[in-house]
Amino acid sequence: MTMSDHYSEYYQVFFRTKSGGRGVDYETAKAEFLTVYRDYHVEILLELPSKMRLHVAIPDISNDQLVNLAKRLGYTYGILKAQEESYLGEKLYAKNTARWVVGTIRIRDKKIHLTEIYRQNEIERFENSPNQRSFLIEKDGEIREAKGYRRKRAVSPNDAKFIINIAELNGDEIVIDPFAGTGGLLIECLSRGIKAFASDIDPIVKPGLAKLTDNRFALADVRNLPFKDNIFDAVITEPPFSNKYRQDVLDSLPEICRIIKQNGKITFLIAQDMYNDIKNYMIEKGFSTRHDFTLRRHGKLISRVIVLQKKSI
Repeated sequence: MTMSDHYSEYYQVFFRTKSGGRGVDYETAKAEFLTVYRDYHVEILLELPSKMRLHVAIPDISNDQLVNLAKRLGYTYGILKAQEESYLGEKLYAKNTARWVVGTIRIRDKKIHLTEIYRQNEIERFENSPNQRSFLIEKDGEIREAKGYRRKRAVSPNDAKFIINIAELNGDEIVIDPFAGTGGLLIECLSRGIKAFASDIDPIVKPGLAKLTDNRFALADVRNLPFKDNIFDAVITEPPFSNKYRQDVLDSLPEICRIIKQNGKITFLIAQDMYNDIKNYMIEKGFSTRHDFTLRRHGKLISRVIVLQKKSI
């Protein structure tokens, strides 16, 4: 299928089939892409969910702008620029590169030149994965570097990118992760120049989080945070998934609501079995739902990513 009825130049977007853990849902990957390019006039030309592929036109964007934003995407593996012209009988050359073809192909009376302009950096993704990342911990009175600390619970780099993207930050916000753990979400925030704070109840992670945030860290119980009312523009966090912490997580919600500004956004990565209780509480407190996605993670773990916004009084 050609796009000549609409545009002679467009983009073919290839979504990841895996995030680094489990499979990626097409609609989730599409939502992330559209959110990241929300300041541009993106027109969807063709959807191919079974192939994890999307064709779009973005007339008002340069290659550099498109690639710089693409580097923020978690669930997009590659982007090709497609340029259509009339086919005049000449010999065409193309080669297969696993997920896509580059070069020039013929479709009916058109020739389509396909150029790869972005491919996700797999080496960088691996080096930033939880089992490769080093983190300072304090144990038995000694501060030491630990590689792969809490790797089974940590957020993967691609999932972290998705969560920060779907939170719809502009970049000038003050953000906190009150269940910071080993800082997977903070790392992605800080890589974008976002001013991020952290808190955690576990003294073991104090040196790592203090270093990561340039000492914007509080050793604190989320049920009693040492911050003023309405001070943060956004909360982005992953509370504990274990059922033994269920009540503690629910008891933390009043404090999280207290520290967020009017119109501020709260993004939770939460266990599926805590989803209804957390969402219902937040709705009762006057928050509205902006985004809601199912996320498949390690093994059979199913979680939810929900973005809520505090309504103005």
